[in-house]
Amino acid sequence: MDISALDTFLVAPLAPLAGVILFWSIQLLMAEGLKTLLREIWDNHRAFCRFSNFVALLFQAVSHMLGYTLTGIGVGEFSLSIRNAKVLPKKEKKGFPSILANIFLLFGPFFIPSLILFLILLPFTPGMSIMKCYTFSTALVSFGSLLQQYGMNFLTIIVNLDLFNPFHLMFLIAVILIGLGIRPSFIEDEERKYRMIDDLAKIRDFFISHPKSILIFFVSIYILFYILYFLKLPYYVLIFSFFGWLSLISIVSLLIASLFVFLIMVSDRLPSFKKYLPLIVFVLSYISLRVTFTFIRTDMDLAITNIVSSSLTFVSSTIALKMELDRQKLREGLQSLKKVKEKKIDAEDGEENKKNP
Repeated sequence: MDISALDTFLVAPLAPLAGVILFWSIQLLMAEGLKTLLREIWDNHRAFCRFSNFVALLFQAVSHMLGYTLTGIGVGEFSLSIRNAKVLPKKEKKGFPSILANIFLLFGPFFIPSLILFLILLPFTPGMSIMKCYTFSTALVSFGSLLQQYGMNFLTIIVNLDLFNPFHLMFLIAVILIGLGIRPSFIEDEERKYRMIDDLAKIRDFFISHPKSILIFFVSIYILFYILYFLKLPYYVLIFSFFGWLSLISIVSLLIASLFVFLIMVSDRLPSFKKYLPLIVFVLSYISLRVTFTFIRTDMDLAITNIVSSSLTFVSSTIALKMELDRQKLREGLQSLKKVKEKKIDAEDGEENKKNP
């Protein structure tokens, strides 16, 4: 068997899986970054942080219920509060349904929130061209091409939102909620923060306790690849691209939610009237650009307005925050220098008093 055959039958099936893992890892890191920002505003915005955590717990509970329902185990008890979410199975978990339910519990919260947006946008999703892929490199390129096609369509929808349109505004709020609800920041009943390391530890423990499930998974994807390969159907990469699309939606949602929380953090750290700077800059720049584009007609007026106003808000807020932090450091430095001088003067006075009693 030559190298090309080995590439096709042994390595190529792993290419789209590697792509999904890469984008899921980025999603995981961005979710952890958002949690860090939420902890920064906890003291001044506890209600908002608790609400965002509640949204995440809701999505987590939905994932649990779907896992138990689709596997036939059933939901025996369900409770959801601002502190915790509990879903208990109706039957004892055994065999393959138990493994499948656990997969839902582990990975559902990462993909189900973005699945909601995917279904909302499904009528507006155009057809995509699928490349034939018979090697690792072509499969990876095909995966990237499908993500690029869907990603460009999704970003086009995002940047062309009309914030004067209530339905578009509701969609933007939904995107922010999806970003906030990827994973909970803490479980209050257990008095512990929920970190990325907890997710990775649970996934590791699952794979260690179910080694056969890993073998079954890889055997299944190879069988699926061979069947579609011999039938000359280029749908293998498309199946994995679906999960890549969900991760891409989550990444964009996390980015927008992180920007929103960052502006709240900047507002908290700026003094007096300056705390309203992010809101003022965004509103004034957005309205000014919308008025300007009523006289200058272009096909990209909404996109330019959203990108420029968001960029101006982010840049001006970052500069204002840096200036305020520098001012605080300078003030602290002057105060410490003043204390040093006072101590030095007191020491000199003490020496003079000793010399001239």
